[in-house]
Amino acid sequence: MTRKELLENAIRMITQRAGMLEHDQFHVTQISQDPGGVYLMQVSLPDGKRVCEEVRRTIASFPAVADSSCVPLLPEVVDEIIMFARPDLCSRGGRTPD
Repeated sequence: MTRKELLENAIRMITQRAGMLEHDQFHVTQISQDPGGVYLMQVSLPDGKRVCEEVRRTIASFPAVADSSCVPLLPEVVDEIIMFARPDLCSRGGRTPD
């Protein structure tokens, strides 16, 4: 599973735990080529804003979003989101597949 897939699955897990239905409310794009990866999470407004709120409630380092449909995710935030959903990856030193 790629790092992008792990991130998308983790976000879905967070929103499902919050009781949200899985309706293409977000899209993740890798915007850097480095191994750590910077991602851009795009949500559809206004419904997608709840996705951001739920992730922010769960992941303290998730950026606070006012009324933007695009949220930049730095490598440390991506790692934290993935680790929340996949704690088994912690045993690998926190590195996830590229």
